[in-house]
Amino acid sequence: MDQEADDRPDDDAVDQMQREWAQLRPDLSFTSLGVIHRVLRASRLILEASDAFLADYGLTRGELDVLSALRRTDEPLSPTSLAQTLLAPRSAITMRLNALQARGLLSRSANPADGRSSLLALTDAGATLVDEVIPAQLTLEDALLADAPAWAMEGLADRLRALTSGWEQARGTRSR
Repeated sequence: MDQEADDRPDDDAVDQMQREWAQLRPDLSFTSLGVIHRVLRASRLILEASDAFLADYGLTRGELDVLSALRRTDEPLSPTSLAQTLLAPRSAITMRLNALQARGLLSRSANPADGRSSLLALTDAGATLVDEVIPAQLTLEDALLADAPAWAMEGLADRLRALTSGWEQARGTRSR
């Protein structure tokens, strides 16, 4: 990296990581680190803000994702289908389902196609909560993005879609 890049006022923690690695291992390219770590940091910052906001509703972002997936469907979902949709480990889905069922926000019924599985559906209380939370969550997300410069937001959704779609196709999933 050149001296001019080192002195940029908009440097972030990832720039620092790249410089440090480049000093330790000048034989390697750390370009991917710049993209991957910024995506991870953005995700963590979004989740942190979202979880803090959703705590007022007694939810985590993961639980809202479960409730939202169920709200968007016309038919009950299996836990496996839900885990695939949310790209979440089955163990995490099971914990969320247990917590949400205990609060009366979703119900489980036997899956007639597979006796070892269940089908998940929102209760009326779950649907009401999602319908209350989603507009407020969107307002929070809009506020988070409002802090970004307009030039950074232009076309960002399309570029992120291009980035993730190849990965999702490679693992045989497609998010809803």
